[in-house]
Amino acid sequence: MLASSQSSWHFRCNLLVPLAGLALITWPTALHAQSIDFYFPSGIGGYDQQLGVTVQSRDRPLYAPPGIMADGFNISPKLDQSVFYNSNPNGMSGQGSWGSRTSASVSASSLWSRNSLALSLGMETDQYFTLPSLDHTNWNIGLGGGYTIGDSQLMLTYSHQNYFQLPTSLGVVQTQTPILAQTDTTQVSYSFDFGRFTVTPDLSASRYQFGTATVANVILDQKYLDRNSLAAGVTTRYSMNDAGGLLVVLRGIDDTYVNPQAGAPSNDSTNFMLLGGIDYQAEGVWRYRVLVGVEETTFRAAQYGSNTSPIAQASTVWTPSGQLTLTGTVARGIQAPQSAGNSGFVLTSANLVVDYEYMRNILLQLRGGAQMAQYLQGGGQSNFTGGAGITWLLNRNLRLSFDLDFVEQTAATNPSTPLNPNTLTIGHYNQSVAAITLHVAL
Repeated sequence: MLASSQSSWHFRCNLLVPLAGLALITWPTALHAQSIDFYFPSGIGGYDQQLGVTVQSRDRPLYAPPGIMADGFNISPKLDQSVFYNSNPNGMSGQGSWGSRTSASVSASSLWSRNSLALSLGMETDQYFTLPSLDHTNWNIGLGGGYTIGDSQLMLTYSHQNYFQLPTSLGVVQTQTPILAQTDTTQVSYSFDFGRFTVTPDLSASRYQFGTATVANVILDQKYLDRNSLAAGVTTRYSMNDAGGLLVVLRGIDDTYVNPQAGAPSNDSTNFMLLGGIDYQAEGVWRYRVLVGVEETTFRAAQYGSNTSPIAQASTVWTPSGQLTLTGTVARGIQAPQSAGNSGFVLTSANLVVDYEYMRNILLQLRGGAQMAQYLQGGGQSNFTGGAGITWLLNRNLRLSFDLDFVEQTAATNPSTPLNPNTLTIGHYNQSVAAITLHVAL
């Protein structure tokens, strides 16, 4: 899928959960909260119509790349080559362009019985044949390890992301060229096992850096968005049985902006989040995963004050047969500012995906969704997406896919300020993307 939204996050084994996002690179906003898949596994692996197995999570040994075994490590190289047509890449001119996307990644994870180690490298290059100013290359690297102490592993991970924000993303500057952004994150965690109860405290430090934007042929420095973030949290999980478990998440975040604009209110803030939820697999065709709670952001600037908002993440999976899966998801949370003149926004999203196994090696998908950004200083944006795709599993090493996606974005008001006029994507645009992709894996 080549629409300018968040990329999917893939990785296996507990060690690689903190490194999620390293196999593919871009996402438009740096999210305070983790996705629900971080806390609950997205799909249960298995064969045929076993309980909890979906069309996407089903094991297909005849079409699964085996990886490369080397000295106790499983190495998984991947290469994707796409040719696409985008009817409106920058959301402004309405000029379409053919293009090419090349994605490559390699991950290596240990197969040791006690400790663990993993490494991931990834890159992605987009070229627009008639709009070369939008060409960009994203890349990332991640390293993680676990040392066994008692019944659990002390986990330490580091990741670096070098990615570009596109002007078609919610909350991003209406720029003529993509904006370079860099993220460095280090996290340490340990799980205390008390039988059915597991308590996992974690501590992380992140640095976010932003490059320049080009607005009306004027280069604007975005360094005022640079920030350092310290986060601490604890996740308590109670395992009910094979059907699922209960979860409570407490998290606090302190954001410090290191290059504030002269004369502008500071975006420095503290954030507190409390979530509780359940992962339940019914003895039938339904699965429910729900997290609900409250999030409060308090700004040091009196002009911004504080904001308290209900937040939620939930998904429902319906598998009426072994060949059909419907997955609905909703999410709501407070996001950090991505442009000048605002202190962030509340992002609400809803998506529905229908997966159908037409044949063992031919998978069909229909998808649709909506996102709404409500700025804390007033105004908002929304977009609606729809798409379809077909994937042909050729053999263990090759897949061929075709995707067609559509985006319609609107803005109710302009949330910029007199100090920073016309800095956000405003107005209305439509975008259609058609892509054919060859996937290679060893």
